[in-house]
Amino acid sequence: MATDATMAVVLHHAEALGAGDLDAIMSDYAENAVFISDISGAIVGAAAIRALMSAPSELSGIEPTAMHVEGDYLYVRWTANGVRLGTDTFVVSDGKIVLQTVTIDRS
Repeated sequence: MATDATMAVVLHHAEALGAGDLDAIMSDYAENAVFISDISGAIVGAAAIRALMSAPSELSGIEPTAMHVEGDYLYVRWTANGVRLGTDTFVVSDGKIVLQTVTIDRS
């Protein structure tokens, strides 16, 4: 059952990102969520994640190339304009993202 709930949260998150809807994006994160990326390092808490997400993004044309979900965990590999390889890992608990990791390879 957690697998379906995890997928629903991440799909909503992807739609919100695509629409640029900051409030909808942030509705997916727990208040104490952790966001870790190779660009920004570790960011803790919804307020700090909101600040990161409100910055202009140059990513466009994101296309998933692989996705795996098991219970509360989801991994997605993707490409985008100017991005050779991107990956995200999500941990979802009680319908909210509690951990997200992101890697972006532009080479």
